[in-house]
Amino acid sequence: MFTILIVDDEAGIRDGLASLNWQTIGYEIAGVAAHGLEVLAFMEERPVDVILTDIRMPFMDGIQLLGAVKEKYPFVKVIILSGYDDFEYAKQALKFGAADYLLKPTIIEDLFAIFKELHRRMINEKQIEYRQATLERKERLLSRMLRVNFLKEMLAGMVSSEDIEQSAAEAEFIFSQESDYQVSILSLDRLQKGVSGISKKELRLISFSLDNMLSELWEAKGLGYHYVDPETARCYFIARDIDSQDVMLQVKKQLSACMGLWQSTFTISIGIAVTNIEQIHVSCRSAELALASSDEANRLCLGTYVNVHNRSATPEPIDQDQQAPKGTHYIIEEAKKYILQNYTKNVTLKKVAENVHVTPNYLSALFKETGENFIQYLTALRIEQAKMLLKDPRNKIYEIVEMVGYSDPAYFSATFKKYVGKTPLEYRLSME
Repeated sequence: MFTILIVDDEAGIRDGLASLNWQTIGYEIAGVAAHGLEVLAFMEERPVDVILTDIRMPFMDGIQLLGAVKEKYPFVKVIILSGYDDFEYAKQALKFGAADYLLKPTIIEDLFAIFKELHRRMINEKQIEYRQATLERKERLLSRMLRVNFLKEMLAGMVSSEDIEQSAAEAEFIFSQESDYQVSILSLDRLQKGVSGISKKELRLISFSLDNMLSELWEAKGLGYHYVDPETARCYFIARDIDSQDVMLQVKKQLSACMGLWQSTFTISIGIAVTNIEQIHVSCRSAELALASSDEANRLCLGTYVNVHNRSATPEPIDQDQQAPKGTHYIIEEAKKYILQNYTKNVTLKKVAENVHVTPNYLSALFKETGENFIQYLTALRIEQAKMLLKDPRNKIYEIVEMVGYSDPAYFSATFKKYVGKTPLEYRLSME
């Protein structure tokens, strides 16, 4: 017998259709669903032969479901049910691959006639389709398993630098050593303190729906890769060479339309940007600490620099009571400490960023949040040091130029006057 999955958001209609004597025409009911997302989650565990679905449903309507099914399960037949007002809309479904359509209210004889004809066609196609679908499904599952395992190991810092290239190739993970990477985490606020009180079925549906949506919102747009932990429904994003804050705000906005499905708001944390793929676990740890220290729901929070030295096979557990550093002050303090120790040399934004393990763009943005940019801070520090040195008449002005990190006396003099209002010589005379 062929299997049928009945989909309708009205319980009376789907239960009524499921109660018909389908066995007499060679079918059996595999299950019922209230909307398209439930269908896709159901079919991950139990593929079916035919889907009988209404057009108008919440979260994912019949046309959207048809497109998703044809992409993932091209041999599954879909028959559309529609009201009279949706008649033209239903005919359009045929162009997208629907096997047939029926108008509501449905006459049982007409319904069975369509399914009898469909049964005859499927008998002829079934053997070839089944073998092909089985092979493709096994390939997809293997590819997905390799990808998920690789992402989990990268996030935990369990992939050695020697193995990254080979493991990435096996998982079909495209990366570049010249790129910047940043990990973000999305967590449903109702699950922030654990999954107790939620059924495995609901958790599985939440995880699957998030994974399905993020495949479209994230990977399909070439933003990077993602992984949804099925045990917690927590979503991990690996972004490459993008402004994660702006992009995650857009993702948050688009996912907000389905908060009713999950019955929860959600919080997103963004880890620090790192300059090579081997440091992805550092960004992940930064995002985890930011999420753990967040005491507000439905917000976006930024992680700070964390010092992760080991690549233990067992990732360090997160202490929910740990007082993680909030904001971005720690990175700025470390950057200023490095500048203070090296301002007499040719200090660049890139050198400072490398020393505190973030990208130059990210460090520049953090400096701007303090009210002054990197150059303003460095210049102010050098000028203050120059003022102190000018108080000692034994220090020649041309010597002071080099002592505070400048190579051009004229440029130093102009910069000094811009900040102090006097040339170095005028300032020295005023001090005397």
